[in-house]
Amino acid sequence: MEKIKLNISGNLVGIKIPSTTVFEIIEGQLKGIVIKNYKLLRTLKFYKIIDSNFSESQILQLEKMIESIVSLKPLEKADESNKVTEKKIDYRFHYGNLRSGEKINSETNVIILGSLNPGSYVKSRKNIFVYGKARGTLHAGCEIKKYQSSFVYIEEAEHPKVRIGEVQLMHDDKELNKNIMFEKKMGKIIIKKLDKNQIKELMKKIGVDLI
Repeated sequence: MEKIKLNISGNLVGIKIPSTTVFEIIEGQLKGIVIKNYKLLRTLKFYKIIDSNFSESQILQLEKMIESIVSLKPLEKADESNKVTEKKIDYRFHYGNLRSGEKINSETNVIILGSLNPGSYVKSRKNIFVYGKARGTLHAGCEIKKYQSSFVYIEEAEHPKVRIGEVQLMHDDKELNKNIMFEKKMGKIIIKKLDKNQIKELMKKIGVDLI
C-alpha cells in the first residue's frame, strides 16, 4: 500500500496523498502522521495537499483534521504579510526510512526522521541528525575546511559506519548506542552521549526546534 509523504520547503509542508488508497484509510494514516510529527510541523506555517483524487468535501474534512491537531494554514490562505517562503534554509528534512542502496547527498545539514538500513548512505557538507536507528553509512563534513567542525547525531546506533571529513570508524559499542554524537577532534572521532537539553541545543544552532 502506498503511503503519504511529507515534502518540506521553507515554512510549507506538502502532503502528497496516494491516489490508489480509499479515503477512510488515508484519513487515519494522515492523522497518525500529523500527531507523530507534531513537533516538526509546529515549526512551519502552511500546508498543501497534493495529488489527491478526493472530493472537495473530503479534502475539507482532511484540512479540518490537520488544523485541529497543529496550527497550520492551507496554502490558499497565505497573504502578502505572511507569505510562504521558499527560503534559504540551513537544513534538509527526510521523512521516512532509507532502504539499502538509497542515498542522500546534501550541501547543508541533514535531518532524517526515520531509520537507515544497511547499505544506505547519507552525505552532508555539514552535520547529520538521525532520529531513528542508523545501520548505514553517514559522512558529515565532506569537503570541510580545516577551521570548521561537523558532527553526526544518532538516536540509536546499530553498527553504523561514521565518517567526518577524512576520518572514519565503524561503531559497534552496544553500551554506548543511544543518543550519541560523533565529533572530530585532534584528528580522531570522539563519541559522547547527550541528554535531551544538549540535543535541543544542537538543533537550535541550525534553527530547528523538534524536541
